[in-house]
Amino acid sequence: MKKAYVLIWTIFLILLISLWMSLTLNISSYTPKIIQDSYYYLRAQILSHNATQFSKYFLYQAKQENKECLDNIYFNYAKALIKIKYFYPIAQCVNFKFSNFNPDANLNKDGVIIAHISIALNRDKNVNDEILLTKSIIIYPKENFWNLKN
Repeated sequence: MKKAYVLIWTIFLILLISLWMSLTLNISSYTPKIIQDSYYYLRAQILSHNATQFSKYFLYQAKQENKECLDNIYFNYAKALIKIKYFYPIAQCVNFKFSNFNPDANLNKDGVIIAHISIALNRDKNVNDEILLTKSIIIYPKENFWNLKN
C-alpha cells in the first residue's frame, strides 16, 4: 500500500513540475515583447515631447518667413512619422494666410492655437508592432502674433 501512495505522489509531483515548466516557458516568451513595447512607447512619449517643441518652433519660423499661419506639417524624425495639424479658433488658414475671420472672436479668450500631434512608430512592421500616439496641445501666442487685418 505504501508503494501505491509513493507512486501516486511521484506522478502528481512530475505533473506539477511539468505544468510549472510549461507555464514558465510560455510566460518567459512574452517578456521580451513587453520590454520591446515599453521601449517603443517610451520612445514615442519622448518624441511627443519633442514634437510639442517643434510645433512652437515651426510657428515661429513661419512668422520669420512672413507667413501668417500653418495648416499642417508632415516630417520624419528619428525613424518616426510626425504629423502636426494646427487649428485656429479665430480664423481659417488657407495658403499660409488667414481667411474667414470669426467676428465674434475675442483675442483674450480665443487667441489660442491648438496643435494636434500624431506620431507613428514602426510603420514598416506588422500591425501589432505599430505604435500610434496622439497628443493635443494649446499654444498661447503673444498678442503681436495676431496682426490681423480684417
